[in-house]
Amino acid sequence: MKLELAVQGTSGDTVVLHSLHVRTMSKAAALPWSAYSMASGCGGGLTPASFTLNLDVDRPLARPTPGQQGDTVIPAVDFPFKVSKTDPQVLTLYAHATSSNVSWYLELDWSSGDRSGTLRIDDHGRPFQTSGAKGRPLYGYNMDTSTWEIDDTATLS
Repeated sequence: MKLELAVQGTSGDTVVLHSLHVRTMSKAAALPWSAYSMASGCGGGLTPASFTLNLDVDRPLARPTPGQQGDTVIPAVDFPFKVSKTDPQVLTLYAHATSSNVSWYLELDWSSGDRSGTLRIDDHGRPFQTSGAKGRPLYGYNMDTSTWEIDDTATLS
């Protein structure tokens, strides 16, 4: 699962983003559904910081990883980040599960001056859900034919 977050302050004051925590709510066997890649499309103008989340482990962490923006490789960068209303930061998260179905959400720790807090990031009040697809085909969308096709170049381990 690829998740992109654009984080910015609500005023001109600087906000420091200290850390990102992964919170799992439940873990079960992977769902027996088909897998689809939603990777087609163009990126935006902000340089993202990329993180991987291994949801199969007991205590998943957001680990910095090199990213990609077009043909440019972006070096891995870790917290803290500084943002404001006019200076946002994009966080690209690659959440992986191999053989389990995981319900999870994120907590982003921040501070600004004498204020601090934790922002919960979820799917409109519900946890995100990521399911492994080991041993199943991955379908990709062919823009030329407007159809879903098996991606022979992808492997789901």
